[in-house]
Amino acid sequence: MFKIIIQNFHLEKVFWIVKTKLKFMILVGLICGVIAGVVGLMVKKETYMAQISMYVYSSPDYITDNGINLSTADISSASGLLNSYMQILKSDSFLKSVVEEAELDPRLYDEAVLRDEISSAAVGGTAVFKVYVVDSDPYNAMLIANTIGKLAPQKIISIVKSGGIEILDEATLPTYPYESTKIIVFVAIGVFAGGFLSLMFFLIRGFLDTRYRRLYEVQDMFTIPIIGVVPEIEDKNDAGEPDVLLKQDSPFVLKEAYNDLRANLLFLGKGEKCPVYAITGADYDEGKTTTSINIAKEFAMMGKKTLLIDADLRNGNIANELKISAESGLSEYLAGIKDISIKNDTVDKLDVITTGAYPPNPTDLLIGEKWKNLIAEFKKKYEVIIIDTPSIGIVSDGLELVNVATAFVVVIRERSTRFEREELIIRRLEAVDADICGFVYNGISVESEDYNHKDYVNGGDYAKRSDARVQHRKLFKKKSGSADKSNTVKDGDGNNSSK
Repeated sequence: MFKIIIQNFHLEKVFWIVKTKLKFMILVGLICGVIAGVVGLMVKKETYMAQISMYVYSSPDYITDNGINLSTADISSASGLLNSYMQILKSDSFLKSVVEEAELDPRLYDEAVLRDEISSAAVGGTAVFKVYVVDSDPYNAMLIANTIGKLAPQKIISIVKSGGIEILDEATLPTYPYESTKIIVFVAIGVFAGGFLSLMFFLIRGFLDTRYRRLYEVQDMFTIPIIGVVPEIEDKNDAGEPDVLLKQDSPFVLKEAYNDLRANLLFLGKGEKCPVYAITGADYDEGKTTTSINIAKEFAMMGKKTLLIDADLRNGNIANELKISAESGLSEYLAGIKDISIKNDTVDKLDVITTGAYPPNPTDLLIGEKWKNLIAEFKKKYEVIIIDTPSIGIVSDGLELVNVATAFVVVIRERSTRFEREELIIRRLEAVDADICGFVYNGISVESEDYNHKDYVNGGDYAKRSDARVQHRKLFKKKSGSADKSNTVKDGDGNNSSK
């Protein structure tokens, strides 16, 4: 899994995942925020603080002597006793006496609970220190604080045997919470946690999705060039399927895509009089058969005598796509049952050989000498041969064509072909020393950043300029017609003549 993530990691893909899944992350964050807010309300807790103030004397005699003037040394000496006094106030024996004196419920209050609730702080530069009690019940907070003030002087003096304590003021009933569970904090934590976790989920899921999405993903993995980029076609045929086969009225972008592909293949034929191109792919539904048919049509429309052979003896579909008879095809000839049958009722200069019946031994038929001799004979009669092969990622039949093919063209379909499957078939082809002339990147979205013909689709600038030129030509013809008409006069016999 980690290997796939590392291989698939790209900063652009991170931004793409965030961009495409942002609304879902926001939704998940909001849902988690609401849940956290509800939980916060359920566990909401408020605490109240009560406090008493005490004054520490360095000598017990100072408590009752109103005329004594305390020196700095006395205050310093008294301050030194504060730590000892607090240790006594938090001792088990003292806290137990507080529970008993205040008549607190022993099931809710014990020495450990009180020790957590009690704290103290000295007032700087003085012998005054404050004792704070924090409790969820405001009355109990006041009760515990006043009980401490009641018991502390006698308890401390009996233990320390020096100094003294005087209670300066008693605790009052707190009316406002000292601390309260902040629901907004729960909500913020929920929103952040939900958004972050959903981000991690979508990132991991995105990096584990090895389907090709951009051209650079192909180029990063292989040094093999991309010789054709075919856009996704939204127009439907009578059967309600994408109308991807080339016709006279096919969209310009489809025609141009296969024009580019044909032009590149012309330079990749190794100078052979009749190059043989084997069209293959990793899996089904990548457009391999459609690519084979359209390439063959392009060469035929160019004026080259072209032969299209359906060599997918397991799942051939060219006969069905072109709506021609599939009887007596390649399999019958290679099996020695019938002579080869060539159909030529599709496009001028394009002949087609269908698969015929699916044989039980397709691999054996494609490695025989009869197959090799057949291609050798056809190379004398035709200028280009296109062979639609089986998907190499599924069966190995297509590899057998390495003995007759000039080069292999590998079809990749956007959002369908996976990295690991493509890597598998490239390794298989390289293992048999096949010449892979390039990739055809099929089904690219016309909205993709990699698509270079956006102006040709969906009413883009090019389409608008084309419409403007058409209107200009119509207007020009109209004006020309008017001018010709105005220059026409009748001669003496009443016939029209030009001036």
